Amino acid sequence: MNQEVKIPCGRFDYNSETKKVVMIKSKGLLNLILNDENELCLKWYNLDSNNRLELERIIFKGTTIFEKVKGQYRVYLLKITDEDSKYFFWMQQNEDVSQDEKQIKKFNDIVNSQIIDNLSQLEEQLQISSEQPEYISANNRMCPNIQSQPLININSLQLLDLLQQQLYKYTNKDLELVDILSNDFLLTVSQDEDYFEALKKYLPIDQQSIQYFKENLISPQFKQAIDQLCLALKGREQGSVLQQLELDSTILQNEFDGVIAFVQAIIKLVKDEKKNI
Repeated sequence: MNQEVKIPCGRFDYNSETKKVVMIKSKGLLNLILNDENELCLKWYNLDSNNRLELERIIFKGTTIFEKVKGQYRVYLLKITDEDSKYFFWMQQNEDVSQDEKQIKKFNDIVNSQIIDNLSQLEEQLQISSEQPEYISANNRMCPNIQSQPLININSLQLLDLLQQQLYKYTNKDLELVDILSNDFLLTVSQDEDYFEALKKYLPIDQQSIQYFKENLISPQFKQAIDQLCLALKGREQGSVLQQLELDSTILQNEFDGVIAFVQAIIKLVKDEKKNI
């Protein structure tokens, strides 16, 4: 069953470089739906412009915080922590301030009710569509469907070595995939034509260029997908995740951390493939 909340509120334009916010002097409506596909769909409509949809994006439990801005009257901040995105809203529900916190609580309750440790639902969330830009007017490129093809068949030992180097940097139990697939690591991979040649077949046919390759790897949407995969690897279904990706799940017998086991399984698979060449 769908869960939904509608919050009458205006929106601010936020400049991440100058840190300045400018109020959009229009009536608005913020809408959040947790649909039957376990997706959290966020939309904001400009009611003074024929209900024009000006903000639309998918958000995720664990990376979304909606809270009051201290010292500001009826101003709330929606933060997407894994990509450092910020959206400021001002409440417009008459002057009944007491309803503000109730609306925000309902919003956060819906976010927290998203199920993220179910493998089949996780796969659906990882399949981010390019038809869902963050802003309607934006021309963002989303990450490719990483489940549409076998994940591993990399024919570059250099890329394997680079991945191993990243893994050896981290030994703590709270390792995240973004620690290994860091911005510097992804930037290095995205700018190397040899890595591109090794990986381009996993991109959609119309995006098999080094420019699309780079845009996909460093996009916030790709980082979101990695975060969701990390959550699954740390959950009860970590063995099923490895099996679904055709990786050796027996590694979990000796490595409790699902993220480390995931990377080790990739390294093992590539090495085994090299032996058979």
